[in-house]
Amino acid sequence: MLSKFMQVGTITLLTLTGLLVFMLFFLAATINAIIISLLVSLAAAGGFLALFFACLTAIYIGALSVAAFVISAATISAIVAVLVASGWIGFFCVILLATKKSVGLAKHFLSMTGSALSTYSHARVAHHRSEMEKTPK
Repeated sequence: MLSKFMQVGTITLLTLTGLLVFMLFFLAATINAIIISLLVSLAAAGGFLALFFACLTAIYIGALSVAAFVISAATISAIVAVLVASGWIGFFCVILLATKKSVGLAKHFLSMTGSALSTYSHARVAHHRSEMEKTPK
């Protein structure tokens, strides 16, 4: 049972590590886009070019934001799916173990009941024979 929790923990840790690595790349790309946009805008001659690069930067940051949202949503849904699936697997394992124990206990009780009935009938037959031997013919 403990290994199931360790598998879930490992999967959760791996997905969160992937999300962290993506966020670091996302942060580096965003800072890079802002710096390059500002430098090119400063170097460009004219406000139109600066406005163009500012809009380009906004579009780039928006695309990265959408990508981050999609990846985060997929990661969270994968974590939830793994947790739900492992919970159901654990539940069915518990039901299976309880059923096996119950069947074993029922077999034990049936064998004990059979032994008791067998002992009782042998004792009754022996008692009947001893009564028959005592009665004169």
